[in-house]
Amino acid sequence: MNEKDLLYFCKLVETGSYTTTANYFKVTQPTISMAIKRLADKFDDPLLLQKNRKSKITLTDAGDLLYQKAKILLHQIASIDYDVRHASDKKIRLAFSGEAGNYYIADIIQKFYQAHITNLIDVNIKRSADAFADLTNGDVDVAIYSWMVPINDPEYFIHNLQRTELVLITSQNHPWHNVHEIKAADLRCCKFIARKRGYLTRECLEQEAKLGDFSPNIVYTSPTMKLMIDLVKRNVGTALVMESSVKEENGVHIIHLKSGQRLWAYMQIAMRKSFVPNKYQRAGIEILRNFRPKNK
Repeated sequence: MNEKDLLYFCKLVETGSYTTTANYFKVTQPTISMAIKRLADKFDDPLLLQKNRKSKITLTDAGDLLYQKAKILLHQIASIDYDVRHASDKKIRLAFSGEAGNYYIADIIQKFYQAHITNLIDVNIKRSADAFADLTNGDVDVAIYSWMVPINDPEYFIHNLQRTELVLITSQNHPWHNVHEIKAADLRCCKFIARKRGYLTRECLEQEAKLGDFSPNIVYTSPTMKLMIDLVKRNVGTALVMESSVKEENGVHIIHLKSGQRLWAYMQIAMRKSFVPNKYQRAGIEILRNFRPKNK
């Protein structure tokens, strides 16, 4: 059994086509067929069943288990390959969500500066979902992000940083400038400034809309959190944001959702447990593992 045979097997399971799999790897169909035969002979099981060339490929019990195990093994092999090839890298690839970046980048850079290792920092800013996906795929070493539920996965080292409430903000000239608590259903009359789908605040807005049984009236989709807050100050609309984003903002009024309808954002640092830092990265990884945010 070799790595290529497992790669061919997994791709065949996913595509359901010998032709598509062969084209993907730029090999012949017999190459794929021989790889499957070698695996079948090794495990004394056909692994794959197909009545004829046009019928759907199905997995035996052994084939299904092999597919699940092989995906894990291939991911580990890829991780080993990357780590060994980059054993001399003097960089730690950090993915920040926009909110986590605004909140923690300066503090983290300060910690690295105090340890004389700022040269290690390689920062990318992206959506929380993309940051964690890049971590899973091995495209970054550490992700700092926020989401509606805390991630708790044994494959990752997870360090909890902060929990913050999602609140509605209005301008100080808005009719609700004296309101301090509302129900989700009250939001059906609002005009919203929101981020694109996939961003935490947008996902939370749509969750509140479900609770209030309405579709949010989004008048503008903002590319940044700062612009979203600035437009609210100008009374273009209201917005659902993390309270931590606006605590120091002048010109906005904060309204909480009623108890039982409140949503929270959980900020975390995550890294794969399979990631083994090289000798250059160890000091930086130790800082990140033990990072404690300042009270903000």
